[in-house]
Amino acid sequence: MSIEPRARVAPLRVLPGPAPMAPETAAQQRVVRRICTRVAPEGIEVGVAELPPGGLQVWIDTPQPVAGQESWVLHHRMAREVALVGWHCEADADRLLVLGWSAACLHNRVRLLQSGLRRLTDFEPTAQRAVQLDGGDPDDRPAAPLVDGVCAAIERRLRWPLRLAELDGFERSSGLPHLQLLLAQVTGLEAKVAGACREHLVMARVLARAVCEHYARHADLARAQREVLLETRRWVHASSMIRGSAGARPGSAGAGRPHMGLAERRIAASVINHGVPRATPGAAAPRVVNADLEEGAR
Repeated sequence: MSIEPRARVAPLRVLPGPAPMAPETAAQQRVVRRICTRVAPEGIEVGVAELPPGGLQVWIDTPQPVAGQESWVLHHRMAREVALVGWHCEADADRLLVLGWSAACLHNRVRLLQSGLRRLTDFEPTAQRAVQLDGGDPDDRPAAPLVDGVCAAIERRLRWPLRLAELDGFERSSGLPHLQLLLAQVTGLEAKVAGACREHLVMARVLARAVCEHYARHADLARAQREVLLETRRWVHASSMIRGSAGARPGSAGAGRPHMGLAERRIAASVINHGVPRATPGAAAPRVVNADLEEGAR
């Protein structure tokens, strides 16, 4: 019995599928989703997808359509926050378009980071809030969770830690040299701002724990807060004790007030030949007036 030879089967033709997303686009998509999710009200989902010509598109992904005015406001609020990273954005009531890097937006981010770094040189507001224990009472909560709550409140007030955390793992680059220089400047300033925020959080933890320890000794919360604040006031204001080459340019904002970290302030405060720390309202001595001299001067 003869068997007819089997015919050769043509190989299966595989149709080309969608091209895989580039790693940098996927990273950008994660960052944009984090930012827009933070901006969106609770219960509203955000959709993010690649835009075929390049870039990303963002929309409000809800089962029920959102009113036109509310959608317009929300998309423009997202556009503002995303543009603060440095991207050019366009928004309307239907969606948000996130396009390439913008020199104007990157310059604006540089200004914001520089302004934030200047404000972070003032440790007094953080010290005041830390000793207040965020309104907590050591009798109601153990010391450890109370201190953690104080640090969380300080972190929310600083705002920068949350915004910088949204960019974790995101490598920023550009093929244009002037944009690459701006991105490098932004990255350097972000590192300085992140370091300054960590110093504020370290100080908040130290002061809150010190208040709890003082309170455990004499059970007087107001006294514990005063004592801790008085102990730290000298090195909180230590930047006013050092002048000279480290200072800012004459005539510029903050001249004579060099940027100093927390460790540098404590070292400066331990050196007695730098002068007297800046007088603070809480530490100023009351003015004593001689009634006889006042009467004779009239």
